Amino acid sequence: MAQVARPNILLILTDDQRAAGTMDVLPQTRGIFETGGTKFTQAFVTTPLCCPSRSSIFSGRYVHNHGVRDNESSQSLDARYTIQEYLRQSGYRTSIFGKYLNGWNLLRNPMSYDDWAISSAGYTNFRANENGVVKTISTYATTYFKDNAIRFINESEAQDATPWFMEIATTAPHPPFQAEPLYANAEVPPFNQPPSYFEADKRDKPVYIQNQNDDSEQIEATRIGQLRTLMSVDDLVAQVFATLDATGETSDTLAIFMSDNGYEWGEHGLDLKEFPYDESVRVPMYVRWPGHVVPGAVDSKLVANIDVAPTIVDAVGGGLAISTPMDGRSVIDPAQNRSHLLQEHASINGEQAWAAIQTQTSHYIETYAADGQTIRYREYYDLIADPYEMSNLLGDGNAANDPDTAALSAQLALDRGCTGADCP
Repeated sequence: MAQVARPNILLILTDDQRAAGTMDVLPQTRGIFETGGTKFTQAFVTTPLCCPSRSSIFSGRYVHNHGVRDNESSQSLDARYTIQEYLRQSGYRTSIFGKYLNGWNLLRNPMSYDDWAISSAGYTNFRANENGVVKTISTYATTYFKDNAIRFINESEAQDATPWFMEIATTAPHPPFQAEPLYANAEVPPFNQPPSYFEADKRDKPVYIQNQNDDSEQIEATRIGQLRTLMSVDDLVAQVFATLDATGETSDTLAIFMSDNGYEWGEHGLDLKEFPYDESVRVPMYVRWPGHVVPGAVDSKLVANIDVAPTIVDAVGGGLAISTPMDGRSVIDPAQNRSHLLQEHASINGEQAWAAIQTQTSHYIETYAADGQTIRYREYYDLIADPYEMSNLLGDGNAANDPDTAALSAQLALDRGCTGADCP
């Protein structure tokens, strides 16, 4: 193997994987990333919804800057200003295997890739655009993505001096939760239900949260289904890294493992995602790069999906023509230590528009009217005393424990219009 001057980039992105209670079924992945890399315990997405979050990963920008505000607006992402395009323009061989963006027409080839197999939803008998040919795939989705990834690594050995970028974007653990036959009846860890599980008194939360109490049996079925699909992801990670080892590429590869958003398992009576609470916005995140990232380390600084692209730029170390400012920061730069993150979510049918300031010790949330500006409700949680976000200090009737909402609201308004280095 010829020594490359710039690292390969491997991004493994799961779909709807929350941080709490999911990594237990990924022991091989944990062994690879926790032993050989750094685990980030305070990792969040800036918008807990698939298409906006993926666009933030690609661009390094908040939703208000890249314009993909929901799952129906993937066409708003300008692919010229994405990390894969910057890498391709600088000489990288680029690829993606798995989910690209919600609502993407499979008859359209994705920009910025030399090799791809992008899929529609589903685990079996799904449609995929495979290097310009649309076909039905009968292979189990995770296996199909893994096989393509292994092929790409092996074929890249013919151009060994050329670095590559590869994203593996699994269907798992997104609905409809169809496990591989091998894991169809696999045991899963018990659910240690947090105090917020079907929170009894939600009068201190917005009305749309108060009105939602999903079915506990369905939520448990969802949890089990998600965990069983993740077991195949664990095999994918192990076999991809075995291929990296066999081809001598492991030491030359920056690898990132994370999810595009979290998921509620009954916390506050909620299912799915898109909510401002911890289980929706917190995700697993690991970074591994032998000789450059501290192995076996745990890092508690605030990191987010917008940091993926800047981290890659930092690792490549020059030669990328970045034509639009990125809002995120490199997680491998020890000098980076932000004080807070912006989280934002656009209106859905005139409801659920919200924005938040996330810190390591507090969470301030504003819920808006349909105009996305008029404040309907405020929440503030002391995450040290109340990590499960059960007691909104702005709704407990005790003014003595209230924070300075004027200052918080002013900061949030500023952040919602930030660009580049001015962003948190």
